[in-house]
Amino acid sequence: MHKYGDCSFCGGEVKEDRVELDYRYKGSLYIFQNVPSGVCQQCGEKYLIAEVAKKIEHKIQTKEKWEKTISIPVDVFTEGAAV
Repeated sequence: MHKYGDCSFCGGEVKEDRVELDYRYKGSLYIFQNVPSGVCQQCGEKYLIAEVAKKIEHKIQTKEKWEKTISIPVDVFTEGAAV
């Protein structure tokens, strides 16, 4: 278990947990589940240790087949839509 210290954004307590992580890389979105991460108990900010971040980047750069793929709706916001 890693000691994360306090949140650098709000000063809240950061505890280790397993989270779902959205990761954008070169215009693509990747979702990782069950990622060990520090999570601020006050604002929800997530922190990764270097080893975990390196593993995520390595998987993105080398993995040809993913466990599963999901369809994500995408829409372009236009000023007229804010009415």
